[in-house]
Amino acid sequence: MPWVPLTPPHNATGQCPSLSDSTTQRVWADILIVAVSVIILSGSLWVWLAAAPISREAVFLATTIALIISLVLVVNVAILILLRLQRRISHLERTISSSSSGAQIPSEQVIVVTLNNTERRIINRLEENGGEMAQDELRRTTGLSKSTLSVALSALERKSLVVRVAYGKTKIVRLRSNLRR
Repeated sequence: MPWVPLTPPHNATGQCPSLSDSTTQRVWADILIVAVSVIILSGSLWVWLAAAPISREAVFLATTIALIISLVLVVNVAILILLRLQRRISHLERTISSSSSGAQIPSEQVIVVTLNNTERRIINRLEENGGEMAQDELRRTTGLSKSTLSVALSALERKSLVVRVAYGKTKIVRLRSNLRR
């Protein structure tokens, strides 16, 4: 993700383009979170250093406090990361909406699905065999156990990639017709 400068860059004419209010607020929120994190870290280091000449019970209390303060620091950094991810997603949404505002929207629905190795192997085998196989034959060709295949097929059904149809004592596994890479 590109770094957001604290001072806006100058353009070719030498003028400084203004940042929007929301961008300015986000930059100041980032600065505030980083400042709080640095202050908390400094406080935990001070407690740790100050606890050296103290008795064992007090050291336990001081180190506990330092650990709690460090935990707060980690939470603050996590919040900063989430804010940056949220900013990145909103930027991508704006970019997509602005680029597609004049373009014709396709009638197809685009779904991005992540597959693990087992699921990918099943999909590949189905594609090689015309999109349809008996579940037992699929098990033999993929080399998967019955339970592993069943769990993977259930996951693929939840992702709407395959359909299992009962055929006597076995099931036929079919790829959805609208499935493309």
